Amino acid sequence: MHWRNLFRNQQHWDWHLVLYFLNVFLVVFGYSLRGEDFQAAKLFRTGLVVFSLAGIILAQGEIKYIFDKKKNWVLYLFLFLNLVVLPFSVDFLRSFERIVAWIPFLIYTNYFIVYLFAHYSKDEAKIKLLQIFSLAYFYPVLVMLITGVAFQSENVYGQSIGSYKANVIGWGCTIFIVMGFDLFANRPMAKWARNLFFLVVFLALWAIVLTGSRSSFAALALSTLVLVLRSKQISIYLKVAATLCILGFAYYIIASPDSVVNLRAQYADIRKQKGEVRFKLAEQALGIFINNPEVLFTGFGFDSFRAGLQFYAGIRTDLASHNSYLEILFSGGIFSFLCFAVFFALNALLKYVRFDSQSFVFLPALMVIPYFESNLNAGQFLFFPWMTFLFYYIHLSSLQFPVAEMNISKKKKMQAANTH
Repeated sequence: MHWRNLFRNQQHWDWHLVLYFLNVFLVVFGYSLRGEDFQAAKLFRTGLVVFSLAGIILAQGEIKYIFDKKKNWVLYLFLFLNLVVLPFSVDFLRSFERIVAWIPFLIYTNYFIVYLFAHYSKDEAKIKLLQIFSLAYFYPVLVMLITGVAFQSENVYGQSIGSYKANVIGWGCTIFIVMGFDLFANRPMAKWARNLFFLVVFLALWAIVLTGSRSSFAALALSTLVLVLRSKQISIYLKVAATLCILGFAYYIIASPDSVVNLRAQYADIRKQKGEVRFKLAEQALGIFINNPEVLFTGFGFDSFRAGLQFYAGIRTDLASHNSYLEILFSGGIFSFLCFAVFFALNALLKYVRFDSQSFVFLPALMVIPYFESNLNAGQFLFFPWMTFLFYYIHLSSLQFPVAEMNISKKKKMQAANTH
């Protein structure tokens, strides 16, 4: 529907786009795998990202834009702040193993944005990213459609759907909806494709209701708020229709005795218990930072939230922090957290509000869901869209101008010199 000419740069195939899509899709697909299949996909994914990064560095092809890469320092500062505290990890070997596996993905994500800005205008690059993510995350939507989840009325909270957990289906549907809607609003689409898109969106919304994914509800609500208050791309009638649709689903969730929230009281109890446990664990970790000032500067070590709780407070748990932002604090300490908060998150929010919020609604979902789930590691479900758009906004204000204009300017100077 939205993916025409996705992998082309004018008339030529862009294999870097193909490779990037495969990297994203392998993460999405990997969530449906278990055991040895998952480990094999994980190994292949690591090899693919190294190959993709080497390709970007060694074989960029014809560069169409001169692009200032000065903002690469943000990436290296963030890496430095995480690496310099690595020796203080409570489980050094695990932290070392995890961060070494993470770094190539982070570097690749940054340099893929640099590659895009050297070959496409900034607006074209954004559209390419939205196309890639909407296509990759259409797969869980397709699973939801094939299994018939969206055509039933019974909730699927806590269940597995085609090897996906229900909340993962909810996230996949959310990303497809917001990014697909942005493509609908900013690109021409045939009437039949528009009708098909809105039908799939309606079914995806219903699937989100059935999954009971609170993070998806919050993400869609915030995106709808931006759509209504800021968007200039759609008519007031479509704004009203979108608002009524979201409010209708929200009313069902709250009022209907058959909704996932109200159908079975034990779901609410279980969810409340888990929420309380996660909150208390995060509270315990923050208490450790307050009582041990040195840990505030070093963190527990990369991806060592549980090990840190056990080491400093004797707390054994199988639960992760389930918060990408706190995970950065717990992993690398206050300086790493402040670097990410200022140069990644806040920078993205400010530039999104200034440049994109009147035309696009994708960013709120990408900022909200990682607050409820960990997406810091490269294998996490939303790592690529979250981190890629954070790097997109890091580089957005850097200078970019077409090579063709530079060549014309040189020719004019040469002609002027020859006439004299």
